[in-house]
Amino acid sequence: MDGIRIGELSRRSGMTASTLRYYEAEGLLPADRAGNGYRMYGPDAVDRLAFITQAKHLDLPLPAVRELATAWESEPCRSVRARYRPLLAQRAGQVAERLVALEGLRATLATAIERLDALPDRDGPCETACTFLDQESATITDPIRLLPAVGPEPTPIACTLGAGDYAERVAAWQVLIGGGSRTDVDGGVRVTLPTPALERATALAAAEQDCCGFYRFRIDLFGPTFDLTITAPPQAAAMLADLLPDDSMPVRAAAR
Repeated sequence: MDGIRIGELSRRSGMTASTLRYYEAEGLLPADRAGNGYRMYGPDAVDRLAFITQAKHLDLPLPAVRELATAWESEPCRSVRARYRPLLAQRAGQVAERLVALEGLRATLATAIERLDALPDRDGPCETACTFLDQESATITDPIRLLPAVGPEPTPIACTLGAGDYAERVAAWQVLIGGGSRTDVDGGVRVTLPTPALERATALAAAEQDCCGFYRFRIDLFGPTFDLTITAPPQAAAMLADLLPDDSMPVRAAAR
């Protein structure tokens, strides 16, 4: 049987064999089997991988990449273009919405930093102003700022990402969290990270809200570092655990 074996395709495409096997399992890259059981890929496999890489670089979800790759192989170019454009336009709209949210968060963080820096040094306990850095004013008796009288509908414990996108998102969280020290808190974790990681943390948190809205994120700034607290309902404990690196990362017990 003529074709390209997985080792040769890996060398020519620059992708690892495990990535090629994953793409096959996800229906992105078909492969035949030789009589000895080896995977054999067609002559267009390298070009197909380049097309898949481009679609993923544009941050399209895995089901859309699969649809486009299938069309690319079997349909005329005009048909592929007709499929591609609305997907890109939809993704561009989602990114624009995310940028607006991130810009609002950036402005809020900048204000919080200014207010934090303006607070006097105290040896005693923090005052209310320390707690409400992102608000003009607040008191401990303000019911609107603390807890609504009637809570919102429960957020479903589900993630809308496909398997490949979910794995990439988990890997991004693990890299971020692996750069700090972790403290277990009720319902989640608190990670202390250097301030240069703040932009990446806020971007990931905003992206997470698009697909896994049951997570709750809080950021507390402390000059050269910040605390990122991630909590989730008990039913989502396993998904939260996916975001954490292995046990080599320092873990501290929460202060009582």
